[in-house]
Amino acid sequence: MPKIFYGWWITIASSVGLSTSPGQFAFGALGLFMIPLTLEFSADRADVALASTYFTVALALTSPFIGKIADRFGSKEVLLPSLLAFGLLLASIAFFVNALWQLYIIFALIGILAAGANALPYMRIIGEWFNKRRGLALGIAMAGGGAGYTYVPPMLQYIIDNYSWRHGYYTLAAIVLFIALPISALFLKNTPQEVGHLPDNEAEASNTTAAVNDAISFNEVIREKSFWILYLIFALLSFCLYGILSNLVPMLIDRGMEGSDAAAVAAMLGIAILVSRAGIGYFLDKYFAPKVAIVSILLSTIGVAMLAMGVTNMPAYIAALLIGLSIGTEFDLLAYLTTRYFGLSSFGMVYGLMFSAFLVGTSIGPVSFGASFDEFGSYVNVLILSAIILIITVGLFLLLPKYKYDAS
Repeated sequence: MPKIFYGWWITIASSVGLSTSPGQFAFGALGLFMIPLTLEFSADRADVALASTYFTVALALTSPFIGKIADRFGSKEVLLPSLLAFGLLLASIAFFVNALWQLYIIFALIGILAAGANALPYMRIIGEWFNKRRGLALGIAMAGGGAGYTYVPPMLQYIIDNYSWRHGYYTLAAIVLFIALPISALFLKNTPQEVGHLPDNEAEASNTTAAVNDAISFNEVIREKSFWILYLIFALLSFCLYGILSNLVPMLIDRGMEGSDAAAVAAMLGIAILVSRAGIGYFLDKYFAPKVAIVSILLSTIGVAMLAMGVTNMPAYIAALLIGLSIGTEFDLLAYLTTRYFGLSSFGMVYGLMFSAFLVGTSIGPVSFGASFDEFGSYVNVLILSAIILIITVGLFLLLPKYKYDAS
């Protein structure tokens, strides 16, 4: 039987690691802890959500530097110490936190010390291993993030309901330290050349050498019109989508759903992310990426509108499914479009800059959603605003030019 290209093992290992990244285990999971934390510390939801802002602001400041370090020393060399720090910091939440200000400090430290446990090193490695099938490989790897959003809500809700929120953080820490860290250490390789291959398994098929673009500078990047279009797109998308993600469970509980049922809706959103990331990756290799993005965002706009109408039960599952399509698309697009407009040689630096745009939105979105609830007693106003913003991003995608670095 033909030997499986090792790049696919890289993809699977990356998928497992991405299911445990700070996006899922710190930012995404905070919504599950929101009600227990507000009760324990007698705080408003906006106060608890502020922890995610400390995390995302710290991450936005750190990510471009992490990208440069990965470009210079290697992605795996950044990833492994970050995973170790992340697991220890999650455990420290359960062990040390007795006031919200302590939670803020730990979330800020996660943004600084665990920045390399996010998608950047995984995406950089996969970009090295794949060219013609890069979209599919990125999609499969990013589906791991969807898996995280799928299994985390019901798991944590069960632990919180039957034990405590502190046991929930101990569980997350154990998964990072005893599953993600060993798998990443054993299976990931920075480049295919380390094991005698070229991208897309061309080593045995031809004597061609991998084409590498010249490294580009920070000043060259920020002079590109496409950079600023993409920056604005990802900031707007993340404001809407991750504001909803972090408040979905308490939003549905407020409408009368049981905690376990609300967590199941959040798991449905995770399933949509998982499936769409793999599927979108396939389509990115076949069609112009902005066109793929427009379709998924328009469908998600319908889901946001449904939530604004106050849906619960089965309609809430449908809304979560539609919204998950855009969350599933966003990270695929972030990595894929970075490689196609700016190449691979400076991928870490450019991706870090793009990721900071994503973090601008995620730092504002959850707090804005929480503040809207605290002010008006519901999320309707901010949901309507989000639907309008999603339509604006569709128009921005229409402004993007042709790829500068296509698969050829």
